Amino acid sequence: MLDTPAMPAGEREKETGRDRIFTEFMAGVARFEELVDGGKRLLARFRQQLEYFRRPRVPSESDVMGEIVRSNCTDRMKSYLESGGSLHCQNISNLNQLHSCEGELKGYINKVNALLKELQCLVEDAYDATLTANLSAIRFGDDSSADNKMNNQSHFREEEEEQPADQLDRDSSLVTVMILVHNMLKLDYTMQEKIVKSLSLKSSSAELESYCLMWDLRPYVDGDVMDLAWKTCP
Repeated sequence: MLDTPAMPAGEREKETGRDRIFTEFMAGVARFEELVDGGKRLLARFRQQLEYFRRPRVPSESDVMGEIVRSNCTDRMKSYLESGGSLHCQNISNLNQLHSCEGELKGYINKVNALLKELQCLVEDAYDATLTANLSAIRFGDDSSADNKMNNQSHFREEEEEQPADQLDRDSSLVTVMILVHNMLKLDYTMQEKIVKSLSLKSSSAELESYCLMWDLRPYVDGDVMDLAWKTCP
């Protein structure tokens, strides 16, 4: 009687390779999350500096403010009030900070875009590896079935057919999770890119508040899918 053939070594290596690709993909997702947190801090800093730059005039009609001004009537205070509540050096500093934030946010967008391309390549690698492995498993199952029929060992055939099917389901699940996660992150990135491109000195307080809120909420990212991805990680 012929022995039931075991899974070829090449198939085991491919299986390990697919797990490696998924692990590398999730490591990239972790880097994406770190970048998002950094981008959120940059956006908050931009908002803070812009609001400070266009802060309102000192309400000198207030009794309390009037008393403070009278008791501190220095040349610096007079200059500050005459300028509308701002100093030239402070304005220059604010503008420099705003320019710096804009540059760093654009740099952030470039980094995220490059990372998404890396993740896309990993998704394609995992898909190709899974497709190749599944086709090989089907051929392997057919060969195993033929050998078992020759030896009238149908129960061995059933066991061998179950194993490739289980692996096929697992591989397909990994690729599906990778595609879902990548698509969510891409939508998240697209939203952030639009926010960064719209920033200017004319951005209203309401706009800045909504930008910060959406960046924090991340409406395109499904927490349940992300949790599943991390639980699936080998």
